[in-house]
Amino acid sequence: MEESVQKTSGESGGCRPKSKTESEGYGGVHTFMGIVDGKLVEVYVDSSNLLEYILRLDNLNRVYRQVVRNNGVGGVDKIVMSELLPYLKLHKDELLKQLIDGKYPPLPVFRAEIPKDNGKTRPLGIPTVVDRFVQQAVSQV
Repeated sequence: MEESVQKTSGESGGCRPKSKTESEGYGGVHTFMGIVDGKLVEVYVDSSNLLEYILRLDNLNRVYRQVVRNNGVGGVDKIVMSELLPYLKLHKDELLKQLIDGKYPPLPVFRAEIPKDNGKTRPLGIPTVVDRFVQQAVSQV
């Protein structure tokens, strides 16, 4: 059985309900559409297959592009954004195994103080770029 799955967003312009009564109960959730045995079907993501969708290659490719687009600074491990791709290529199998086994160890968050307009500061936590990659993978699904 050949299966292909594509995520569509309930938030996109063409999917928005037209009237107020249609929108009751509308949660703006993502729907996964897939092709199974040549037919378009809705694929339900639940706790039994959630990790499978998080670690799909198409999701991880979108994650990489999003994390790089955000262009944040490095965290406590000092890995900068330009080093993310070489790191992922080198450690992909190890990272996936840790995530599948539930043994991924996120690193501590780097703390910084950001100045505010009123002269005070606010604390900011900066995760490592690899931790951001993992967080974004979960967030996108």
